[in-house]
Amino acid sequence: MYQLTYRSIARPRLKFEDLEAILEEANATNSARNISGCLIYHNNSFVQILEGNKKDVRHVYRKIKADDRHQSVTLLWDTNVETRFFKEWHMAFYRPEDKNIKTFVNDLLTFSDLTEKPTSPLLTFWATVQKILLDGTVKQFEKVY
Repeated sequence: MYQLTYRSIARPRLKFEDLEAILEEANATNSARNISGCLIYHNNSFVQILEGNKKDVRHVYRKIKADDRHQSVTLLWDTNVETRFFKEWHMAFYRPEDKNIKTFVNDLLTFSDLTEKPTSPLLTFWATVQKILLDGTVKQFEKVY
């Protein structure tokens, strides 16, 4: 199993309709290629994890890098892993609204800029995102199938 995480900046004036289009495209592509993952959008930034066959995940990542809705696409890490973090999700989307979650995400996004390899804080970040999604404890959450 291959896992890739990147960060990007949303193009200026990205609209909610653009986010919906990104999610619809991700759902169709990821479902067809058996890719799972999670996309976080906050403060005009995206961070996303993609999991699946290496060839398929790299194909999707190349498409994202070429997408004009994303700027400054930065690979945070890629590696082989034993299991998926988001095996139940072709694409999960979380847009934090709760003040504590915003602080948590901002701190870890800032930290991720300094990191080139998978580290405990980044793995903790994804494990926490997974817990939030699966527990349904956050009100502002959309699940896309």
